[in-house]
Amino acid sequence: MTGPTVPDNSKDKMRASFNDLAPTYDQLRFLQLCASRLAELAAIPTGARVLDVATGTGEAALNAAQSVGPSGQVVGVDLSPEMLALARRKLARIGLGHVEFREGDAENLNFSDQSFDFVLCSSSLFFMPDMLGVLQEWRRVLAPGGRVGFSSFGPTFLQPLRDLWEARLRRYGLTAASLPTHRLADLSICEQLLLEAGFTDIRAHSEQLGYYLRTAEERWEDIQAGLEGKPLLSLNPSQREQVKAEHLTELAALTTSGSQGLPDGSYGIWVDVPAIFAFGQQTGVI
Repeated sequence: MTGPTVPDNSKDKMRASFNDLAPTYDQLRFLQLCASRLAELAAIPTGARVLDVATGTGEAALNAAQSVGPSGQVVGVDLSPEMLALARRKLARIGLGHVEFREGDAENLNFSDQSFDFVLCSSSLFFMPDMLGVLQEWRRVLAPGGRVGFSSFGPTFLQPLRDLWEARLRRYGLTAASLPTHRLADLSICEQLLLEAGFTDIRAHSEQLGYYLRTAEERWEDIQAGLEGKPLLSLNPSQREQVKAEHLTELAALTTSGSQGLPDGSYGIWVDVPAIFAFGQQTGVI
């Protein structure tokens, strides 16, 4: 299989981890940007049947639903019931009748062959131990001519912010939470993986979706909202406050002039988001 493998952590642990992240998941702006952009790039036509795998809080699925219209169908699946609960709340506010969210396993989809015209997966494939097997399963549920699309991140993702944070954690004897984005950090790896899974008309490209945070405090909020903040749980409240104070001081050195990104001339901290988008087509031969 193309690319390195990662240990097959139990799905129960993965489910618990993302259940814990659910309340703050939508605070991570880069995840929302990548999900909506993936749905846009897919160019989904009216009436299409769309499966959004590892849908999280449903950002890509709800964007796809706008494209397919009432004559289409969108299904979002995820291991995490807490994520799905938030997705359903969003759906209830929007009031779309052609979308549903189900608990499901990306590796073993509970759908018949050729059930969908598109399969999407935003910022999640790199978490799955057997990426090739997962793509082959997604290919199974695609109708002939259907397309798969997924997103990932390039090698400079969140840099130098990630390195700075990981160095701060090491000073407290802590190890950063695993972010296996490196598994799909190259266009050629994404393309080769799709090729090995049996897809054709393969296309992959990168876009910079980066943005500025106005304050160091906003970066701290992002850390706490995502996987980066998990090591903090092993510290007592006093230690956490100390880590926060030290890291906010470090972040001040990364602040740059707003002329580079903030229209009001204020200062900001750059969040590097080199997003990768890869697509392939189902040939119709399984």
